[in-house]
Amino acid sequence: MPTTCEWGPGHGGVSSGYATKPEGAVTGRRHVCGTTGFGGRWNKQQSEEVIMSQPSSIDDGEASNESDEIRRKLLKPKVRREIRPTAPTVSADEALSLLIDFYVPDGFEKSDVPRAEVLRQLDSYDDVNFLVKLDGQKALLKIHNGVESEQYIAAHLSKALKVDESDTPRSTSNENSQAGTSIIDLHTAIFEHLSSKPNITSAPATIPPSEKQDDVVSIRELPVHSPDHSPAQLVIRLQSWVDGRPLSAIQRCPIETLVDAGCVLGQLAMALDELGETSPTALKASTRYHAWDGRNFLDIQSYVAQIDSTEQRNMVTSVLESFRTVIVEGNEGSKFRMGINHGDFNDANIIVDDQLKVKGCIDFGDTVYSWRVLDVSVAMTYAMLSSYGKNDRSISAACAVLRGFNSVYTLTAQERRHLRLLVACRLATSATLGNFSYKQVEFETQNPGNEYLLLHAKPAWKALEFIWGSGHSALSKAIDKAFEIACAPTNVVDGTSVPEFTDLAFPDPQIYDLVGHVRAKTVSSKIASSTNVVTFVTGNKKKAEEVKRILSGGGALPFDLTNQKIDLPELQGDPHEVAKAKCSQAASVVNGPVMTEDTSLCFQALGDLPGIYIRWFLEKCGLDGLNDMVAASADKSAYAQTIFAYTAGPGLEVHLFDGRTQGKIVRPRGCRDFGWDPIFEPDEGGGLTYAEMTGEQKDGISHRKRALVKLKDFFEKTF
Repeated sequence: MPTTCEWGPGHGGVSSGYATKPEGAVTGRRHVCGTTGFGGRWNKQQSEEVIMSQPSSIDDGEASNESDEIRRKLLKPKVRREIRPTAPTVSADEALSLLIDFYVPDGFEKSDVPRAEVLRQLDSYDDVNFLVKLDGQKALLKIHNGVESEQYIAAHLSKALKVDESDTPRSTSNENSQAGTSIIDLHTAIFEHLSSKPNITSAPATIPPSEKQDDVVSIRELPVHSPDHSPAQLVIRLQSWVDGRPLSAIQRCPIETLVDAGCVLGQLAMALDELGETSPTALKASTRYHAWDGRNFLDIQSYVAQIDSTEQRNMVTSVLESFRTVIVEGNEGSKFRMGINHGDFNDANIIVDDQLKVKGCIDFGDTVYSWRVLDVSVAMTYAMLSSYGKNDRSISAACAVLRGFNSVYTLTAQERRHLRLLVACRLATSATLGNFSYKQVEFETQNPGNEYLLLHAKPAWKALEFIWGSGHSALSKAIDKAFEIACAPTNVVDGTSVPEFTDLAFPDPQIYDLVGHVRAKTVSSKIASSTNVVTFVTGNKKKAEEVKRILSGGGALPFDLTNQKIDLPELQGDPHEVAKAKCSQAASVVNGPVMTEDTSLCFQALGDLPGIYIRWFLEKCGLDGLNDMVAASADKSAYAQTIFAYTAGPGLEVHLFDGRTQGKIVRPRGCRDFGWDPIFEPDEGGGLTYAEMTGEQKDGISHRKRALVKLKDFFEKTF
């Protein structure tokens, strides 16, 4: 997957970068800056002070829980954004200086092309990331937070300490056992391991500093957010960049991409299992305490008091109690398999190409050895908050990721049984810790007004209320049933396709009912009876009401008909082919059943022109101009045509319903408020134009009514 561009909720931002230098970009050439040791300024006294500040539990890979989450904020590198020029900072100029000092060789010949360039800063949670260019190649310059930097320095202390006067190396009792066991070392091990798995991901890669040295990172003393800890020795690394877009940047994510993402996560889980089996050092480095690790969910209790809303506090408390009772005291957690988890597989960390095919994932900052099922439950959680999930299809989104993952990495019955609770735990964690981070002003750990910290917190509250806070047992059972169906056996994934998913593209269940739709009827396992939703693509509410009235025949429809305005590209060609293409495109946007309508007015003397382009002709020529087009012709016959198209969802068959009314073109008569109605006189109209008829008269012979009658008959046979 992407080369360690570590961004996204919690640890950075993402972008495909710029093709050319953006306004305000910083460029530069190398200037002299002496370095020693890791490639940064270092001395023996500082190294001793750093190791003394390490948590006492470093020997067993555990760190203090709450303190690390707070200290990550305290020890986050300070950064100046252009909107706050007066704040104490690591500026873009200073980032450029770091890039040049560590990654541009000395003695290069000057040229007109800058060797190093800072394009912009990326959003981040604990670290500081810059999108840069080095010799024309995009890369990510990462400045790690102080906690992870301290751990790395402590683990590699023997490499940094000077030899004392007796030529005896100074060391600590645990330096040998700790070498290579920091989280930064773990990232390097993961990137190297994934580079041998090209079928899984375009592997992340660390770009070593230009100086000849053993380590792939550099260290520099830089300011951090806490005055009491500033400046601090921080680890700096450069990582290669993978072009693409984060899934969070896709305004209308198709369900197929979420299934694909689940498959990729399953493949990643298998690769990380292999790493854990073959690298004891990586396994030890990943065995650590992390506040966002779902195994430690009970520890968010100390943050609950800072939630302002009583309802939200009670909801989180309820999830905490269920976790305590079922997972901890009920000993269900002991039945979960263990593995090295990615830990933060969300839509901001999933990179897709132009065809919305998943290229890989980024941001291994939350990597931890934990319950394997947590990786997929985290992915399901953030799928609910994706552009697809937020469109009243949160459970469908979670099911899509689950199906993809389970088709590659099969969950056990015990793991499947607790998915809803584990998803609720992650939602509660995201909402609670997001709230804590945003409000932690007493330590000056956040930039005031940093809305990025609430990226997932706000929608997480809504999703948590839906999946846990409703208090309706029928809804809970319906969601559990949906997750069960998502884990049903599917076709084997061969790397070029995704499992069948059409039975999962349903709107969110309502209280006491689980909503499915017509596609579920084509598979053997289907969600129980429901109220279906079909979207009619139009921004005209009156037209939508007319269509609903005709389809219902005065009774009730077997589904909910809603309307939505969607801007689709203007297509050219045969009316039937155009109708099919537009309907398919609309289904991809809506991610569900859709109806589209295309109306034509066809002059037979002109070979059926204007046809589907009648609106453009009417705008340019007017009613009189349209009549003049055939005024000199003896053949003034024409027909009005409406083609309704319907599909049950993306990638499924499009059904066409063609209604026509024969007539002729005449000079405009009647009210001119109804498009081209004044110039069309139907053969069955008794000498009246459409514009001269009453609504009831027009309904009896109109092309739209005839198409809708055919569509109505189809729905009655299908639903």
